Amino acid sequence: MATIQIRNVPEGTHRVYQTRAAAAGMSVQEYLLAELERNAALRTPAELVAETEGRLRAEGPEGFAQNAAGQIVRADRASH
Repeated sequence: MATIQIRNVPEGTHRVYQTRAAAAGMSVQEYLLAELERNAALRTPAELVAETEGRLRAEGPEGFAQNAAGQIVRADRASH
């Protein structure tokens, strides 16, 4: 497993994460690792654009006409 070390964290930021970790019953390290894992599972806007462009190339616009935009967004959110 890899190690990440972050230096020069502002005191206010550190306090926020200490408070959140304590509220969750976790150490700061455990809490931040969970946050990193959660964030890594999310796609960036650039990744979503690339995925959409790939689908358009592979399926054409018909692949998007089958569902309403809201259904697509809800399905994407449910997958995480």
